[in-house]
Amino acid sequence: MFFFGTFAGLLIIGQMSKIGLEQASISNGFLLVVVYAIFNFIGRVTWGTISDYIGRTATLFTMFAIQALIYFLFSSFTNPVALLIGKSVVGFTFGGMLAIFPVVTADFYGVKNLGLNYGVMITAWGVGGVIGPLLGGIARDLTGGYGISYLVSAVLSVLGAVLSLIIRHPEAEDRKGRLGEPDGKTGGST
Repeated sequence: MFFFGTFAGLLIIGQMSKIGLEQASISNGFLLVVVYAIFNFIGRVTWGTISDYIGRTATLFTMFAIQALIYFLFSSFTNPVALLIGKSVVGFTFGGMLAIFPVVTADFYGVKNLGLNYGVMITAWGVGGVIGPLLGGIARDLTGGYGISYLVSAVLSVLGAVLSLIIRHPEAEDRKGRLGEPDGKTGGST
């Protein structure tokens, strides 16, 4: 999921200035970067707080679903205001993912080896950071536009949303296996 989220986000973020210029006639790429960075910061704090209330997987699902919707609509953002709003939403959810995945790692595997475990997890960001922008640029060069990049980002976000519905905490799966019950409960009401 982390790879899907970072790949999808960085595929678009890596082309931010060119998208602004070519799609919405925003000649000041710096404006897009500043707006994106502000919403990325706000997203880190906001989504972290939301995840404390609704849970990690529900938060991940929500972020992926929002991203999928925005990426499916991205080609229609042809005026500066619409594109700035779209970039803001991408920054807001992308920042949230960067805040949530370390916590998900700690929740699933504990804090004893968090440095190692998250070190392995963050390689998804590194791979996505190399491949995403590279493929976004190649797609632009081959097709003359960003439609394929938007579609790939949308599909990866949908896959991330689906995976967030499927994943289960390792201890819940262990209890399920030991107790032989689908939800790991031993009976009675909770």
